[in-house]
Amino acid sequence: MTKNNSINHYLVKSHEIDISLRDLFDERLTLLKLSDHQACKLLDVDKNSLNPLLDGTVKQPNMITVVKLAGFLELDIDDLLASMIKNLPVESIKKLDKVNKLSFITKHFDIDKLNKVGFIENKTDTDHIADRILDFFGFDSIQEYEEYDENLNAVVFSKTKRKFSDRIRNFAIKSAYRLFELIDNPNEYNREELKEIIPKIKPYCQDVDNGLYIVCRTLFNYGVTVVFQQHLTNTQYRGATFNCNNKPCIVLTDLNKKYPTIWFALLHELHHVLFDFEEISKAGFHLTNEPEIQFINEADADNFAQDFFFDEAQYRFITPHIHDEHLVKMQAKKWQIHPSFIYRGFQYFSSSLNDGEYWGAFQKHFPPIDRSVSKLKPITWKEDKTIPEIADMLKNIFDINKPYEERN
Repeated sequence: MTKNNSINHYLVKSHEIDISLRDLFDERLTLLKLSDHQACKLLDVDKNSLNPLLDGTVKQPNMITVVKLAGFLELDIDDLLASMIKNLPVESIKKLDKVNKLSFITKHFDIDKLNKVGFIENKTDTDHIADRILDFFGFDSIQEYEEYDENLNAVVFSKTKRKFSDRIRNFAIKSAYRLFELIDNPNEYNREELKEIIPKIKPYCQDVDNGLYIVCRTLFNYGVTVVFQQHLTNTQYRGATFNCNNKPCIVLTDLNKKYPTIWFALLHELHHVLFDFEEISKAGFHLTNEPEIQFINEADADNFAQDFFFDEAQYRFITPHIHDEHLVKMQAKKWQIHPSFIYRGFQYFSSSLNDGEYWGAFQKHFPPIDRSVSKLKPITWKEDKTIPEIADMLKNIFDINKPYEERN
């Protein structure tokens, strides 16, 4: 492990260390039978610059003198610096703490984008930003977050050679993973059982208010955790699949903000769970439409999700009648889908088969997605809900503390 030279490291260490540099210096003089004057001559330092270091009153230490003193005392430079910080005036420590918070914030987070989405109120209040981030993730200190982040990077991000320079995307990914960890689905995942229940999902898409909620509760009972996350600016994934504690976890977003798209994303990710979970587990996670995992075929997942609700044959049948609302509703009921799936499918096949572009049409037939996702307590960025609070709400929704029989 590389040595940690961050300000946070020294601030934390200063609370743990109990060293008197003056006592160590005097003991060293006694051992070597040297006077103060002789020691200063040997170190080639001025007594007036050395004494403030030893007594903890130095304001702007000379680093050469610090290194010389550490060598003379046979003291690790980390311990010497931590001891110096321990003896700094309160105001100086506060200034260091402020710089430490700034370093923490700029290292991990895109403050400009978090401000634009309303996660933080302004970009200049370091204390507010750090407190908001720590509260959101459920940590009491920067040290606790750093330790968690280091472990998460080792467990999730380091499984492939992917380099994530996009801090806003990292923030979204880590928010989802933190939520999965805190929910900690206790149910066993069985692929064969999941294959059996997936065909039963489709009729629930007709119920705008409760369908998605019921399906996600059912999937949870089968070891698959599904959560909803508000889309963040500059992140382009509508869904993602994770391995958390060796169980599949899915995050859905409101990218494109269309009701059928959310269901499409769910089935797309369930296809990845069924057929790509081993590869995803090796990589830690998979974001939809980001081809960072070599053996995952996004087209297969897209086709599975599309045909699950509305296939090309249905498109051919409905095309001459697409403007007949009554007939569309009748066919939707017959096909056990919400009418918006027909309109969305018509848009999709018209575009992919070069029959025309209708992406801006039929908007009045798409119900507001808030009606569908509100019961799933989505991660949002403007509200003050923290991830631990959302996890507790979802545990209650999923009846996590009830025996399996009572949840069904």
